Amino acid sequence: MDVEKAEDIQAMVEDIVVTLDKPYLNQYRLICMRSRGTTARAYARIWNLPDIWQKALDVGPYYVIEVLSQHFDKLPEDKKKQVLIHELLHIPKTFSGALLSHGHPSAPVNEKAVKVLWKEYLAKKGRSEPKSGLLSFLSGEE
Repeated sequence: MDVEKAEDIQAMVEDIVVTLDKPYLNQYRLICMRSRGTTARAYARIWNLPDIWQKALDVGPYYVIEVLSQHFDKLPEDKKKQVLIHELLHIPKTFSGALLSHGHPSAPVNEKAVKVLWKEYLAKKGRSEPKSGLLSFLSGEE
C-alpha cells in the first residue's frame, strides 16, 4: 500500500469545515491522505490519534481522513464531498480524539445525517441538490 498527503482532499475538507461552520471541527488538526493499492472496499475512512498516543507525544487530538484512490478518485465532485462529510460525522463534538460509530445513539453516522449536512452545505454555497438525489450511492442504490 502506498500513502501520500492529499492536498486536493485537504482543500475540500477545509472548504466543507469552513462552510458548515461547526466550531468543534478544528481544520488544523485534520490531515488528509490518499492511499493506493488497498484491498478495502470503502471510499474513505477516518483514523484517530488515541488518547495514549496524545499523552505519550504530548500533543492534542488529530484525525486523518484517508481516501482510497481506486474507489474515491473516480467519484463526481459532489459525491466526494458527501463522502468527506460522512467521515467528518465520525468526529465527536468534543474533538477528543475519539470516533463515533455508525450506530451511535446520540449522533448516528448515516445517510440521513449526511443528507442534513449536505443540504446545509449546498444552501450556504447558494446551490440546491439536483432531483436525481446524489446520496443514493451511500445506500447502495447505484
